[in-house]
Amino acid sequence: MIRYGPDMYLNDQRQEILENTSPLFDLTVNETATRNHSVPHSHIQPHWHHEMEVFLLLEGSVQINAGEKIFTLSKGEGCFINSEVLHSFRFGEEPGLFRSFLFDPGIVAGAPGSLFDTAYVRPLLKKGPAFLHFHPEGEDADFFQAFHDVFRLCRDEPVGYELAVRWALSQIVLLSKQKGNVFPSQKVTAAQEARVKDMLRWIDGHLGEQITVEDIARQGNICVRACQKVFKRYLHCSPTEYLQRRRIYTAAERLSLTDAPITTIALDCGFSSPSYFSKRFKAETGSTPVDYRAAVNNYGI
Repeated sequence: MIRYGPDMYLNDQRQEILENTSPLFDLTVNETATRNHSVPHSHIQPHWHHEMEVFLLLEGSVQINAGEKIFTLSKGEGCFINSEVLHSFRFGEEPGLFRSFLFDPGIVAGAPGSLFDTAYVRPLLKKGPAFLHFHPEGEDADFFQAFHDVFRLCRDEPVGYELAVRWALSQIVLLSKQKGNVFPSQKVTAAQEARVKDMLRWIDGHLGEQITVEDIARQGNICVRACQKVFKRYLHCSPTEYLQRRRIYTAAERLSLTDAPITTIALDCGFSSPSYFSKRFKAETGSTPVDYRAAVNNYGI
């Protein structure tokens, strides 16, 4: 599962296109040497990706441009680079070696709107810093232990390693959230929690229907503006964004667990046409429904 070498492919928006990743477990693990010109000119050009990135420099030195700032890492140091941050690497003249992994935040977050999503992952995505520098000694020791655990597990792939990798990535997300001083979301009162649950429960029961924000707000006995604020405050997305993700998540589950035709799944989950469903599904998961189902079958689930 480990990718060796510097190969990187960008689209016309300078987004890195990750190959050979599974839509079921979107994680890319790299080990790259900068000696012998394996990284041309010891420079990795500016790029970005939806995945979070964790980087560890084993040999040499590197300057990292992330956002509007430049950071320097020495041997043994590591960093966290947030989702969708434009960044580049320039290595020193001496031979270098680094390991990194890029992972979809959904591996840790789980279902959209879950506790893991709203309390831990989404705040880091939306409010977290572009870059965090980790040092191998002192308070950052747990970060490096979790990093080494991920690399070892992906190299050896023992039975159930995905669960152990998810736990290690969860530790990295939590440590990054704490180091970045990303404060927890405001606590939901009992009344607010009940209102949110009512709206989410109603959405789940009506995914196949044409749903408006007005419909969702009505279930919480609030106006549209208040509904939008509630979703932004506690779910970190708009009602429409949540609905879209929930439909995609439900469709992915049906693709995994049933042999129902893709057209049937698309219509049952509230999409107006199979073509629109395929477009939205690929935008959210990076895979077409057909490829996703094939990957599930190949994964042996």
